[in-house]
Amino acid sequence: MNPRNTALTLAFLTLTALLGAQELNTTLEVAGLDSAGPPRLLGDHILFTYEFVGQTPEMTSARVHAVEVAFAHENFSVLRSFRRNDQGIFVYLHPVEPDRTSYEYRLVVDGIWTSDPLNSAQITDRWGIRISRIEIPRQLRSFTETPIARSNREFEFIFLAPVGSRVSLVGSFNGWDPFMTELHEIEPGLFSRRIRLGPGEHLYYFLVDGLRIADPTNSRRRWHASGTPVSVVSLP
Repeated sequence: MNPRNTALTLAFLTLTALLGAQELNTTLEVAGLDSAGPPRLLGDHILFTYEFVGQTPEMTSARVHAVEVAFAHENFSVLRSFRRNDQGIFVYLHPVEPDRTSYEYRLVVDGIWTSDPLNSAQITDRWGIRISRIEIPRQLRSFTETPIARSNREFEFIFLAPVGSRVSLVGSFNGWDPFMTELHEIEPGLFSRRIRLGPGEHLYYFLVDGLRIADPTNSRRRWHASGTPVSVVSLP
């Protein structure tokens, strides 16, 4: 086997073990991320990412060896490790706990405590230490399985994402057009769109700021011809 393919396979297996119970479709999306950004919701998990950008490619790849996150509600006593994905981006997925409205956290980069440089939402504690923060929409646990049947053949598709995201519904029912069926942000971080579906089986996924994600709250899935997982909804 090609050494590069072997390395990518091992990295993917390591990432899969790290994510544990998280759905395979999300694992695949995270494994393919090629840039870091502020924390974001993926279904009922928070995706944290980190990337050190040095002056040269050599500095970027070699400068950072370990990234961890610690949360304020745990008194910063538990360090949770990131892992590098296939693209060299440090990633960590954290399940959202019931009834939690926000997370305050700090990163530990090669043993040095710091706020998240990619997250502009920060607070300062009484000692003047900057702490990063992410808000959790209160609607996160208000539904368990989607899409939701609202009337005869009308279904509501729902997705949770960072405020201001661009979320589209892409499926067999709209010719896999990534621009035709955009979701509306009906409340901060809560995106929704109602459409009518005909009888038969329909395949779909969400396009979130360019990232393809199968519906995290729909347990029915299938592999698309492109090799990526998609969600399924069937009508008689």
